[in-house]
Amino acid sequence: MNDTVDVPGLMIYAMASEIKNFDTVLHGVSSPLPVLAMSVARNTHAPDMGYISGAEGVDPVVDRIYPSSFDTRQNRNAVAYFGLHEAFDLAQRGELDVMFLGAAQIDRYGNTNLSVIGDIDRPKIQLPGGAASAFLMPITPKVVIWITRHSNRVFVDKVDFVTGQGYNNRSEEYKKNEVVVVSNLGVMNFKNPDRAMQIQSYHPGHTVDEIKEKTGFDVRVVPDVAETPVPGPEVIDFINNIDPDGVRWTEFR
Repeated sequence: MNDTVDVPGLMIYAMASEIKNFDTVLHGVSSPLPVLAMSVARNTHAPDMGYISGAEGVDPVVDRIYPSSFDTRQNRNAVAYFGLHEAFDLAQRGELDVMFLGAAQIDRYGNTNLSVIGDIDRPKIQLPGGAASAFLMPITPKVVIWITRHSNRVFVDKVDFVTGQGYNNRSEEYKKNEVVVVSNLGVMNFKNPDRAMQIQSYHPGHTVDEIKEKTGFDVRVVPDVAETPVPGPEVIDFINNIDPDGVRWTEFR
């Protein structure tokens, strides 16, 4: 990481940029970066977005984040309460626009793993599970996956277990949605005929070659690859104000 760059702030800004005004957006468990990204978007370019909190509040006033993204204090002044299970119906009706998901492993076609490392019958590591990943990933118009440690142990040729379905595991009907990956090194997408991962941008202080070296498969590069836009001081100040305890840094330790 480049010591001159606020890496969490850069990732949060990149994630927020994937949200458009009037989008309905959902974050799940263990999601400090998505909480901050959704808050940045709502307070900058997407004031009319619909914010659905994992803590089950709709359009809450997030004036501070806490170690748990399910902390009910993040529901202050919510306009309504929306059970997380109802998000499944929302997505099924086509009324959820963006979902943030994490991954312990991801492969060239966007398959994600949050279940086990190693053989399913004798796993080396038991992971927490995908919760909504298997259901929501194929049907949500845009899925933003955030990964704070870009390495060839995370970006693998083949995931040990498919928790969330990538493009090669979907029928043509479900290949129309958009998957974006934001890591601590850059931003990746799948906008090509094969729906294979490609580098969209590299973060300041990093390079395309570094991303390729730390990816466990031959990742492609878009022709117009460029440096990831950097958030201005007002965005960093906003993040610092609602995260005075530095909760966002816990994902990088």
